Amino acid sequence: MLAMHFLSLKCNQTSEGAGADEIYMVINGASREPSEILGTDDDVWSMDEGDSVNLNFFNYGAPAGVPETRFTINLKEEDTFEDDDLGTVTFTVNDFDWFDDFWNKIREARFTGGGADYTLYYKFADLL
Repeated sequence: MLAMHFLSLKCNQTSEGAGADEIYMVINGASREPSEILGTDDDVWSMDEGDSVNLNFFNYGAPAGVPETRFTINLKEEDTFEDDDLGTVTFTVNDFDWFDDFWNKIREARFTGGGADYTLYYKFADLL
């Protein structure tokens, strides 16, 4: 079974430019607070420039070669009246490369909406 292993999220620049962002993820259209991803008590990650959060969670998809399999992550910043959209990244099974899996290649995805700059580190894995 094909899986995506999400390793960490790094804040290169906050969306507001001053002070920490309050970050959460929307995964495949469903809001996922840090408490759901990591089993913590946190509703959001408070992240400032240079901060990283270890994720270490897996998305399990369909067997490799099924092009309809998609996995979407939307990064959001919690605000009082309306949350900021920091960007969306969509992954498909077709992004998987067996050679990269063998070498355990770490990939990057960027979220740059709302003046922010975040990097998500992940890798593909073929789990039996």
